[in-house]
Amino acid sequence: MKTIMTLALALLGLGLYAQTSFGEIKGTLFDEETNEPIPFANVYVISNGNTIGATTDLDGKFTIKPLPAGTYDVTISTVEYGKKILSGLEVKPDEIAWTGDVTMVMGNMIDQIDISANKLINPEETSKVNISADQIKNSPVRTDINKMVAAGNSNLTVSEDGNEIYFRGSRNGDVLYLVDGVKMRGKPSLPSSGIGKMAVYTGGVPAKYGDTMGGVIVIESKSFFDLYYESKRD
Repeated sequence: MKTIMTLALALLGLGLYAQTSFGEIKGTLFDEETNEPIPFANVYVISNGNTIGATTDLDGKFTIKPLPAGTYDVTISTVEYGKKILSGLEVKPDEIAWTGDVTMVMGNMIDQIDISANKLINPEETSKVNISADQIKNSPVRTDINKMVAAGNSNLTVSEDGNEIYFRGSRNGDVLYLVDGVKMRGKPSLPSSGIGKMAVYTGGVPAKYGDTMGGVIVIESKSFFDLYYESKRD
C-alpha cells in the first residue's frame, strides 16, 4: 500500500509539474530607421527538434507559446529585412521572457546575431513582488496573508480587522486574489503552510488578470507532492 501511495503521489507531482513547466516569449519588432512596427515577420524557436513560432501582428508584437522551460535562440525572418537571431533567451516556468523592442534594417540580407543572455526588464513585472515558500515560512505575520503581503511595502495598507488590503488608496473589494487560477475578491482562507509561492502586483497588472482598480495577489498552493516530501523531511 505504501508503495502504491508513493507511486500515486509521484505521478500526481509529475502531472502538476507538467502543468507549470511551460513559459512563453514575447516581444515587439520595429524598423530601425523609421521606428515603425514590422508586421507579418516569422518568429520562431527550436524546441526538442520541433519548430514553435508565431507571426508579428500589425503592431509588430509576437508571442511564442507554450515553451518548455529552457534557453532558446529566437530567429526572426522576413523577406524585406532578412534574418536576425536573438541568442540565449531564458524561459522560466509560468513566466514571460521578453525580447524587448527588436529592430531590423530593411534590405539587410546579412544574418544578424544578438546576444541576449542578460535578463531583460519585463514591462509587466516592474511592480511585481515574488514571495517564496521560505519567505512565507519565516515571516512573523505568516498567519495573515494580507499582513504578510503588506510587510515592508509602503504602497500597501491593511484594514484594522485585517480583512481588507489597499493598494495605493484603492477601495474595498478592489483587490483581486487568484488562488491556483481561481479568482476571488475576499481574503482567501488558506493556511500559510499550504502556500507554495505568491506574486503581488502593485501596479502594471498584466492583461491576463483582467481589469481591477487595485492590485492582484496571485497564490499558488503546494501540491500533494510538495506536502508529502515536506512531511518526510520533518
